[in-house]
Amino acid sequence: MKKGRGLLYLLACVLTLAGCGKAERPDAAGDGSGQKSEAQSGEEGVSAGDSSTGNGAAAGDSSMGADEGDSAGDSSTGTDTGVSEKERFTARFRIVDGAESGNLVLAAEEGNEVYTLSTGEIPVTVDGREGDASALEDGMAVDIVFDGSVMETFPAQFGRVYSISAYGPGTEENPEGGYYDLCGLYLQVLNDLWDRDSGLNDGISMISVDLSQAPGGLTQGEKTAVAWIFACRHNAEMLTMSYEELVEEGYLSEVSSGNGNKLYQWKDGILFSITPSGQEEEKVYSFPVIQFDAGKWRSPKGAYFFGRCSALWSEMGTWTSYEIGNEAIS
Repeated sequence: MKKGRGLLYLLACVLTLAGCGKAERPDAAGDGSGQKSEAQSGEEGVSAGDSSTGNGAAAGDSSMGADEGDSAGDSSTGTDTGVSEKERFTARFRIVDGAESGNLVLAAEEGNEVYTLSTGEIPVTVDGREGDASALEDGMAVDIVFDGSVMETFPAQFGRVYSISAYGPGTEENPEGGYYDLCGLYLQVLNDLWDRDSGLNDGISMISVDLSQAPGGLTQGEKTAVAWIFACRHNAEMLTMSYEELVEEGYLSEVSSGNGNKLYQWKDGILFSITPSGQEEEKVYSFPVIQFDAGKWRSPKGAYFFGRCSALWSEMGTWTSYEIGNEAIS
C-alpha cells in the first residue's frame, strides 16, 4: 500500500511541476505527518520560482479560525468588490517561501495548516504603506483578507483574496529578536545535505523531514511547509516522521546486524533531521545564535551528518549563512 501511495504522490508532484497538480489533504486531521497518508500534492511555491499555484489556503474550516468582519487592508483595493465587510475574513500567516517569485507558501500562525497563494494583482500593503508583491519577503507575517471559503487541497487554496497586509522585522507582528525566516535557513541546510554524498539519494520515492526537535520554535505549520517544499523539489512523497515513527509505521525493513540487535534500512526513502547540538546558547553583539546538528539517514552504513552547526541572526534581520563544525559519514 505504501508503494502505491508513493506512485500516486510522484505522479501528483509531476502534475504540480506542470502547474496543474492537486490532491486531497494527507489525512482527515490535516496534520501533515505523512503517517499512512494519501497521496499529497499541490502547487509548488518554492524559491526556485517553479511554482505555478493559484490562490492558496489552508484545508479545513472555511472560516480559517479568522475574525469575521475584520477588514484589514480592504481600503487598499480601490475597487468595489460587491462584498460587505461582514462577508470578509482575515487570517494571519507566515511566508515560508516563494516571496521572490510571487508564488507564496504560507504557514498558519497556529495549527498545522499549509497554504499556497499566487499574489498576482492582489493589493499589498507593507507595514501599513501601500506597495506591491515585490516588497514581500520570506519570513514576513501577513494578514490575508479573503471571502472565507477554501478548497480542501494540500496545500489548500483560498476562494477569493481581497488584500495582503505584510509586516517586516521590528514591527509588533515581527518583533526584533525573533528568528526571522528561520524556515529559509533550514531549507538551505537541507539542500546542502542533499548535495553531500548524493548517491544516498538514488532511487528514493519518499523523504521524511523530522523538525520536531529543531531549535528556534518553528510552528507545526512551518515544519510541515518546509518538509513539503523540500520533498517537492526532489519529486518525492513528503513525510514528517522521526526514525522511531518510521520503524513503528513499517516504512523501514530490518537488516542483519550480526550481534542480535535490530537494525533497519529504508529501501525507497531517506530521513532528514535537524536537532539541537547540545552546545551552550550564546549571543554575538546581542544577536542570537542558533546551534544545531543535521543529518540524512538511509541505513546503518548509509548516512551523512553535519555536527555543531551555528548560524548568527544578522543585523539585517534574516539569516545569511551558517557554519558547520564537523562532518561525518557512515
